[in-house]
Amino acid sequence: MKHPALYSALALLLALTGCNKAAPATPTATATAAPAATSSDTLTDPGAGAQCGGKNLRITHDNSSQVIDGECADVTVSASNGSLNVSKAQTITVEGRQFTVLNDQVDTVRVVGSDNILNLTNARHIEVSGNNNMILVKDIAEVTFSGNGNTVNPSSKPKVNDAGTGNRVL
Repeated sequence: MKHPALYSALALLLALTGCNKAAPATPTATATAAPAATSSDTLTDPGAGAQCGGKNLRITHDNSSQVIDGECADVTVSASNGSLNVSKAQTITVEGRQFTVLNDQVDTVRVVGSDNILNLTNARHIEVSGNNNMILVKDIAEVTFSGNGNTVNPSSKPKVNDAGTGNRVL
């Protein structure tokens, strides 16, 4: 393990992601609602445990925590202060702030928002235009930075393009 303190800190952050003083003690209607589709190809804010079934996925509700089963096409997170666990996706775009994303396999990841944490297993390309994001990834081919103060901690040695400042690949 290259950076045990970093992994310990990330584990603590991931554990605390679900802790929010402002969150209601009882489930809300949006947390238990059936999947809502804005079109036949997109699931928007589905209930936990929903099946993606190759559709696009949009997460828009702040302070939400979702576990989505199956393979998704394009995943877009515009929400803040929440978490998403999605096994497979073609693309993941994180636009919100302070959101945690767990993923096993994705082609392209775009991080537009700031202060997010992503824990990925396999990704081909990561583009980071936001600021102060932490990305842990096992296998990655290429990382492109245009934002500032971001950290990518890969197990592999990716190609790095850095047009920002203060970015690090550990």
